[in-house]
Amino acid sequence: MKKILMMTLFAIAAMAAYSQEYVTVIVADASGTPTNIRNAPNGKVVCQLDPLGSYTVDLISVKNGWWRITPEVEEWGDDEKTIPLKGSKTGYWIHQSVLDFGISGEQDNAVHVAPSEKSKLVKLSGDIFEMTFVPVAKKGQWLKFTAKSGKNTITGWIHNDRICSNPLTTCP
Repeated sequence: MKKILMMTLFAIAAMAAYSQEYVTVIVADASGTPTNIRNAPNGKVVCQLDPLGSYTVDLISVKNGWWRITPEVEEWGDDEKTIPLKGSKTGYWIHQSVLDFGISGEQDNAVHVAPSEKSKLVKLSGDIFEMTFVPVAKKGQWLKFTAKSGKNTITGWIHNDRICSNPLTTCP
């Protein structure tokens, strides 16, 4: 009985730690073709997302522009559902060029220059609702991004609690 209890507690602790190690973002593929999820960076396609759907994925880590994601995709809309990914023993990967997120919070559109609340804040210029925020790195609950504002490219860090990953609305 003790062994089962210990294994259960270990599993719960592992799930809690795992759930805190990812950041949720929007799949925003503007190509008009299905979005590929692969078994490795530039590997075999194991799933294709309908270009008319609205989806989010959970980012774990990045390698050369390819994000390793959790083994499920959330589909938004009238028929919200979780799509379990299958067909890979090496993880699931999606390219950063098809990802986006919004920024929420009341910090005057400011982002950090490093992954720390104590780091300098830099104000984003332009309309943040017109920008595409592409995730390029992750450190704990911090996400590094690049965003275009007119002819300028901005790089910054944002904490997970300010990321809006709802593909159907803007966040407050």
